[in-house]
Amino acid sequence: MKNVTGVILAGGRSKRFGRNKALEIFKDERLIDRGIRLLKEFFREILVITNEVDSYIGIDATIVKDIIPFFGPLGGIYTALLFSVNDWIFVRAVDMPFLSHDLVNIMLRYSGENFDVIVPLSEKGYEPLCAMYNRRCVSFIAKCIEKDDRRIVSFFNRVKVKKIDAGDWRTVDPDGLSFVNINTLEEFSKISSGFLAGS
Repeated sequence: MKNVTGVILAGGRSKRFGRNKALEIFKDERLIDRGIRLLKEFFREILVITNEVDSYIGIDATIVKDIIPFFGPLGGIYTALLFSVNDWIFVRAVDMPFLSHDLVNIMLRYSGENFDVIVPLSEKGYEPLCAMYNRRCVSFIAKCIEKDDRRIVSFFNRVKVKKIDAGDWRTVDPDGLSFVNINTLEEFSKISSGFLAGS
């Protein structure tokens, strides 16, 4: 899509995993390459936000060094909004290996309306690492950063949020695989071996 930039957040320390999980092989490709490939089906511009630029030399995307090192995903979203050529970004964490095409299309449908954030809502709450953000969010995120508030959702009550309710997204992703992320080697092993239904 012309007016949306695809973004992969790959700036984490992977402490629980023990090594850079973005470089782990999943279904015959590295997680970072898989994420880029999935987003390229929708977006012309792909940004990878990272604190370890050297780890991603040669990838098929634009590498952007996080301007607020190790602040967490909110800092990565802030960096992406500043560097994106488009007003909208579609954000994914690098450790989320599944993505429903139809879910993306549902979210993109609302990008032409007067919203600042487009985000699925599950039984766990917001899914802010599979969401869309408009450049209008920058000033609100900056205030959170100034206060050292690292929660992505901390500014949601100050902007216009379009919630994609479970009744809508479950029609295209009934198991919520688009929101599954990998934190540990055990989780990686289970997901890689097809432990999750439909994976």
